[in-house]
Amino acid sequence: MLKKYFIRWGLVLSAIFTCPAASAPTVIEEEYPVVILGGGIGALTSAIYLSRAGLAPVVITGPTVGGAITQSHSVQNWPGELDISGVALTEHVKYQAVHNGAILLNETVTYVDFSKRPFIITTKQLSGSNETIRKIKAQTCIVAMGATPNLLKVPGESKYWSRGMYSCAVCDGGLYKDKVVAVVGGGDSALTEAHYLSNIARKVYVVVRGDQFRSVEKERMQSILSRPNVEVLYNSEVKEVQGNEKEVTHISIQDNKNQNKQQLAVNAVFLAIGSTPNSALFKKDLELDSKGYVVLKKYQETSVEGVYAVGDIADPEFKQAITAAGDGSKAALQAQQYLTQYQPKPVTKKTSTPVSKAKPVIEIGTREELAKLLRETDGGVILDFYGDYCGPCRMFGPQYESWAKEFQGKIAFAKVNVEKENGLCEAYQIRVIPTLVILDKEGKVVRKSSGSMEIAEVGKRLDSAKDSVHIDPAIFK
Repeated sequence: MLKKYFIRWGLVLSAIFTCPAASAPTVIEEEYPVVILGGGIGALTSAIYLSRAGLAPVVITGPTVGGAITQSHSVQNWPGELDISGVALTEHVKYQAVHNGAILLNETVTYVDFSKRPFIITTKQLSGSNETIRKIKAQTCIVAMGATPNLLKVPGESKYWSRGMYSCAVCDGGLYKDKVVAVVGGGDSALTEAHYLSNIARKVYVVVRGDQFRSVEKERMQSILSRPNVEVLYNSEVKEVQGNEKEVTHISIQDNKNQNKQQLAVNAVFLAIGSTPNSALFKKDLELDSKGYVVLKKYQETSVEGVYAVGDIADPEFKQAITAAGDGSKAALQAQQYLTQYQPKPVTKKTSTPVSKAKPVIEIGTREELAKLLRETDGGVILDFYGDYCGPCRMFGPQYESWAKEFQGKIAFAKVNVEKENGLCEAYQIRVIPTLVILDKEGKVVRKSSGSMEIAEVGKRLDSAKDSVHIDPAIFK
């Protein structure tokens, strides 16, 4: 049993109100001593410190757990680890937080009110056709919602987004094995993307607006740029993204010195041009600087007493996982000290229900394995194309496995790792992950769904057939 699991300080209302209308959302009201907004290393570190102090915080992780570091294929500067993936590092920290009693909720924050105490945080979760709204009262709050990558804002960028335009090489780079790709940016993040892609792609162009890199790790920079398949285009800017209506084929690049333009044939473009803090929710309550970063007063305390900020949302300079972790520990200690003025109320300890370890999802990687699966199944097959380092894929994974358990024997479920597959991505023209491809008994594509709305629709179609003995793939048309 997890240590101090689900110990809540304060009154837990957990009052659930269901309106008569079938489409009305479920509303849950609760109260916690500390609510942490964000699921990155800084947020999870705060959760560890607070949990070990006997305060079980709720952590609103958003769509993914781990934050920006999960996009790092290889982390070599984390103390005590010579080389570890960002995903593995995050899993270690997440496990430690939950083990000590932190409560993680994969929900999205939609509204905050820091004008009075207790603070009010409203979250939303959408699963299939059911929406859950949670209203949480909190005595203290730690804001750790990170930052969002910037875009080029050039013609063609939005048109080909997720069809050759990406902001995460480790998420989608596996789709471009032996292809030609471009990385846009001149800092350490651009070098990280180029390093990862150079192990996959045939050719990697790095488009740098200035005449040199803004790198703090010179030795690492030289190591990456000396690779035979990496070419740097200095004093250059992407002016347009072009394609064949289905995917990216070229980018138009302008030389900043002579204004000459050239067409560069590429299969994909990966952006590494900085980020914008995710602070829009806090404009009315917290003091922000001119760029939107949360202004800190005393250590991690914001302009509102009892509200603390950590990591990239308050750090325009360092943007490192280790500094976010340091921020997280300081914020937790400050929140703990702040809470001493409140007297905790005992609550009944919740126990978690054992979850079956059965995972009725088949991992396949070749056309032969798929053909075998089609021969053995009574109906159709749902294929989930995913990547180990894709945040949305990891978020969707538990939902997919839940479907597989619920509908086991009615339709087959299989997963295809885009970094390990052999020809299936090309066969089904996979250009973004996660993507669901639904096949009938003969292997004909009945439906192909990408993006949260389209995938949610697949869930709705499954729900509509939950009473059937077998699920006919035709229901997904």
